[in-house]
Amino acid sequence: MMYPIIMCEDDSIQLQQLNDLIKNYITFHSNLLKIELSATGPKQVVDYLNKNNPQHGIYLLDIDLQADMNGIQLAEIIRQQDVQAEIIFVTTHDEMAPLTLKHKVAALDFIEKDQELNNFRQELYDALGYAKELIDKTRTVQKKGFSFEVGTQVYNLDKSEVVLVEASDIPHRLNLSSTNGQFEFYGKLTELEEKYSFLFRISRSCLINPENIHHVDFSIREVGLIDGSSRKFSIGKSKKLKRIIQETL
Repeated sequence: MMYPIIMCEDDSIQLQQLNDLIKNYITFHSNLLKIELSATGPKQVVDYLNKNNPQHGIYLLDIDLQADMNGIQLAEIIRQQDVQAEIIFVTTHDEMAPLTLKHKVAALDFIEKDQELNNFRQELYDALGYAKELIDKTRTVQKKGFSFEVGTQVYNLDKSEVVLVEASDIPHRLNLSSTNGQFEFYGKLTELEEKYSFLFRISRSCLINPENIHHVDFSIREVGLIDGSSRKFSIGKSKKLKRIIQETL
């Protein structure tokens, strides 16, 4: 999984310098980072968020963007859409740092533009390295459980609580059955299947947690689950399902 880097700086010369420094960092430090957007205005960033729905992004923002929206307001929008974003302000306005607390954008760092280049580069690289370290740790924790978003709320379940996830009748939405209740959220089964190795696809529209199988009737190709529900599975899944059950037991 690549970690997208998104920059927003209204000064095109400073934006190019920032872009060059980050490219150099990526070359020598991490091939997991990728510059996705170098924007001169906040609207470009908002459009990118709406179109791509990035996760675990690293955002480098100027505060004074010479636009209707400043960097702190932009960071609020980012935080709503990319909940676990790492936000770094690159600015001459570090006196505005307390405002980020008021607006709850949880900035990772403030880097002063007007300083000697070597110091600026080192602060930038330290911030990028720390951002990547935090994202790595977050993803490691998430792999031990199951995380999803409903509106602005983030839910983290232990994997043992997940019973099944299936496509909703509403496009682009999924239904989750857990030992704690039912949830509906935006997502794609293919992405969940790739992200959470403990889930097993029994059909085009359904993933189950084999740990929560109650019984399986292979004669009618039906899986019974611990919450009392049952789902049909594809004929091509029979052999693998038997193996998974044996491994789980």
